[in-house]
Amino acid sequence: MSALPGGGAGRTAVADVDTSASVGTVVSAELDGLPVTVVRHEGGWVAVDDECTHAACPFGADGEVFDGYVLACNCHGSEFDLRTGEVLLGPAERALTVRPLAVLEGRLVVADVDATERP
Repeated sequence: MSALPGGGAGRTAVADVDTSASVGTVVSAELDGLPVTVVRHEGGWVAVDDECTHAACPFGADGEVFDGYVLACNCHGSEFDLRTGEVLLGPAERALTVRPLAVLEGRLVVADVDATERP
């Protein structure tokens, strides 16, 4: 991960993926040296910490997306809303941190907070 040259200066690249990938695509990446899970949901791309808030099980590329925006943990079945991070189904009790991503120069980058609307 690195800052993109030119027009992307100051933006942190998260992953080199096919940015036209379908909803439900889940890939492992790093953000500021920490593992994250990058997910395509019906509203775009996001990065979440690569572990469930319940028992720290990694999502990695094994996380499952359904209904267009729900990420399910494969360990104990917790479900999270990828638009907000909210827990939809336990046993997890804490929300995920959701970082909206933007496509810039064909790469996924951390989106500007001011330029991103969150439901």
